[in-house]
Amino acid sequence: MAEPSAKILRRTLDEALDGEADNIDRLSALPESVLLHILSGLELKEAAATSVLSTTWRDLFLQRPNIELAFDIYGNPSDRSRLFHIFTLFANRVLRQRNPEAPITSLKVSVKDFTKRMEEDYRSLLMSAAAAVYTYKVQQFDVDLGTYNLSTETSSIVLPPAMFTSETLTRLLLTLSVGWDVPENVWLPNLRYAHFIPYRLMHEDSIQRFLDGCPSLETLMFLMRVTTEDETEVKTLCISSSSLKLLMVDWDMIDETEMNITVKSESLERLTLYLKGGHNVNVDAPNLNFFSISGQVLDLNIIQGLPSINEAVLDVAYTFQVSDLNEFFTRSEKVCTFFRELQNLTLLSISEPIMEALYDSTMVMPTFRNMYKIKLIPDYSDDFPRERMQHVLFNLLESCPKLQVLSFERIMVFSSYFIDDIDFESVFPFRMLQNLKELEILDFRDREMEYKLIEFFINNGRSLEIVSLKKHFVETVALRKDIPKAIMKTWTPRQKKRLLSFLSCSEDCKIIFREKSGAIQSP
Repeated sequence: MAEPSAKILRRTLDEALDGEADNIDRLSALPESVLLHILSGLELKEAAATSVLSTTWRDLFLQRPNIELAFDIYGNPSDRSRLFHIFTLFANRVLRQRNPEAPITSLKVSVKDFTKRMEEDYRSLLMSAAAAVYTYKVQQFDVDLGTYNLSTETSSIVLPPAMFTSETLTRLLLTLSVGWDVPENVWLPNLRYAHFIPYRLMHEDSIQRFLDGCPSLETLMFLMRVTTEDETEVKTLCISSSSLKLLMVDWDMIDETEMNITVKSESLERLTLYLKGGHNVNVDAPNLNFFSISGQVLDLNIIQGLPSINEAVLDVAYTFQVSDLNEFFTRSEKVCTFFRELQNLTLLSISEPIMEALYDSTMVMPTFRNMYKIKLIPDYSDDFPRERMQHVLFNLLESCPKLQVLSFERIMVFSSYFIDDIDFESVFPFRMLQNLKELEILDFRDREMEYKLIEFFINNGRSLEIVSLKKHFVETVALRKDIPKAIMKTWTPRQKKRLLSFLSCSEDCKIIFREKSGAIQSP
């Protein structure tokens, strides 16, 4: 049986308020569990309005299992602070006058366009929310403090320590554009998921202190932004856990100071690192099966190797801050030593800087016997001749005897790898052409080189089954609030006609025209 819509529920409540249904209050006679189910279909302010119906309804809205307190005033009204004060009084009532026997499944507190004048009320709201987490056995807690002018406002805020002490909390999301630090005592024994965005590393042991108090944590994601205005001088991040399965770290430094990251975990299965500013990375995670590293890396040290990894994304500028040729070749050899350990891979995404390292190294290309898919990530550089890139690409593809899918990602893909008068047979090995089942282009831009490449594969791919083509996005300016918006161009009849005219070597080959993620346009 379908649940009643919010519109129908509001109409039912309006009829009861106006006395149009009848003189018998049948709605209030329903069990409390049913009434709470009805209120769950309304927004909190609408649910609060039902308190005037009768004594049965007076405080019923306070017992809803999911509480969302959102303050978002459009524009820039002069009385924003006064309105926020009223909102805080209402929110505190919701959180403090609740029946202690009624647990909260999900609690979300969201405040947009936070300003200094709102800080006192915001602290009061946080105190009420932190107390609610403990008192009402909250399972999911989400705090979102929106945009904050760091140039004129306070750049940090103290979070109530009670927010980090709960026997029931399983999910914690903190979206705070101001600085904050982990309290001394953290005890969240059942926390499984934590997401901090953005996060400013106030002390070197902040993250580890949090991990030590979360013995069941499986997923940790945090994005760190360090600006020239930040007072912290933390340069080292150490992460050690016996429970983590997924870790994502995004560390963006404004200057080019050298950073150090150490990750140690035997339970870790997926590790994603987005790094900017120059980092020394040490990873001791022998059971990884997915590893992604992007950005600027000075040194990458895999302590126990990567015997179990089957998917990797390598998009690293390894020559960052190179002082001389000796250092350049030393780093190239280290990159290739790391690359050689990935022989069990089934999926690989690889960028041009890694290809450069492979060319400059003396290492013989290993054989990737399990490789199923390769995605090429272009990062065009005039310093590296295209002929060398094509040579490395040939050797890589030749070393993958079971390759089934070849994918090209992002713009500049063809100018990154191919010259205008290229002989494709010198780049794509015959054996690979015979075995390949899918060609994927994720950013088709209607260029002549793209048509030539597609025609080459269609004409020569005996096992080719799918040619998947996705149009590129064009960034425009939206009419409202001058917000940039990405719009995907559509396929024209001319483009389709030309692509469909290519003679296929395989009877089963189909061209798929993709308009957007998950959507397919018929030929």
